[in-house]
Amino acid sequence: MARWTKAELGILKRNYSAKGSKYVARKTGHPASSVVIKANSLGIRSEAIKVWSRFEVNYLLKNYGIKSPESIARSLKRNVASVENKARNLGIYVPKPQKWSDAERALLKKLWGSNKYSQKEAAKILNKTFTSVHHMAWKMGLRRPARGHTWTPEEEKYLKKNYRKKLLWQIAKDLGMSKGAVYHKASRLGLKLKQSPRPWKESDDSYIRENYRKIPTKQIAEKLERSHDMINIRAAKLGLARKRNK
Repeated sequence: MARWTKAELGILKRNYSAKGSKYVARKTGHPASSVVIKANSLGIRSEAIKVWSRFEVNYLLKNYGIKSPESIARSLKRNVASVENKARNLGIYVPKPQKWSDAERALLKKLWGSNKYSQKEAAKILNKTFTSVHHMAWKMGLRRPARGHTWTPEEEKYLKKNYRKKLLWQIAKDLGMSKGAVYHKASRLGLKLKQSPRPWKESDDSYIRENYRKIPTKQIAEKLERSHDMINIRAAKLGLARKRNK
């Protein structure tokens, strides 16, 4: 981000309150978002700034991450900088992902198809966020390799015998497997497992907000060890599901 000169700060102080960020941005060459941030740091407020109504805040919370900031700004008749600043204040701001180079895509394809690297390790090697890597892998149609464990007839028989009697975590512990592995095997066999109600954590909700409708719901379900339907129901409660047309 370019530094502000004394002359530019003078323009900001003289004009921001009366003429707003766009005017100062045109005069100084700084982005409107940078103008707003600098003005806030100096304690300068614009008379043109509208106070956010409860309706606008709820609209932003419901649509941020589903619609683009530009679309939300048009709907609320605000500028994009205002929408992004409010998103920051609400703790839901997600920076725009940087474009992927051909070399990065090629490296992702190599890492994603290897059992040597976990998904988190792939993200670290690429210097990208976990969400960004997941989303790009989905866009490229990449799949993780099978983990190698093949269910034995005895393990499958145990699952069929106990799925009505024991809870998911108990079966997983008895078989020495993860809950996700047991859950997905049961799903493929058409077995409905008993599960004790598990409260949702803030980290679960954050993961859903960051990834819902960006990566397949199945991947979210696997990550959080929940069913596909439970993810959709939780997303609806978080205001992330789209409304059906009547």
